Amino acid sequence: MVTGKRMKAEDRKVLILEAAMEEYGRSGMHATSTEVIAERAGVSQPYLFRLFGTKADLIAAAIEHHTTKLRRTFREAAERRDPDSSPLEAMALAYIGFMNDDVNSLRCQLHTWAAASDPAIKDVAQRTYREIWEDIATLSSASADEVRDFMAHGMLLTILAALDLTELYGDPLAVAKEF
Repeated sequence: MVTGKRMKAEDRKVLILEAAMEEYGRSGMHATSTEVIAERAGVSQPYLFRLFGTKADLIAAAIEHHTTKLRRTFREAAERRDPDSSPLEAMALAYIGFMNDDVNSLRCQLHTWAAASDPAIKDVAQRTYREIWEDIATLSSASADEVRDFMAHGMLLTILAALDLTELYGDPLAVAKEF
């Protein structure tokens, strides 16, 4: 955190959400420490609760933050793709980069899906997954079967990356070109 200069509230909120994503990704919903999140973000624990209310609300906001980043990644990939590549290919390559660059997001995703039966997580997990699904369908104009295949490949990539077994998937560039 920069000292000597007052940080904007929105920037501080992003720091808190990034810290929450990291801790949630590392520990899951129930083992995540709001004390550690506050310390990592450079704020007091009471300030964290003033902003977000409860730990569950903070985790839901972190999931939203993660989803916003992922949706932006897909949108930018589709918009900036090479004219010779399909939107799904561009989004597949972007997702591979996203996973490689942002391990916290990957872990956040896995904990969210694993905790989807938890009432504190279920609604945000369902809604954000649906939003990603709908974005992919809209951005790619793909059929329902193509979107389902894309999401299935993405889930497999996510699991292999989490297990550090990406070599089992093969060449990511070749796989992305399948789309």
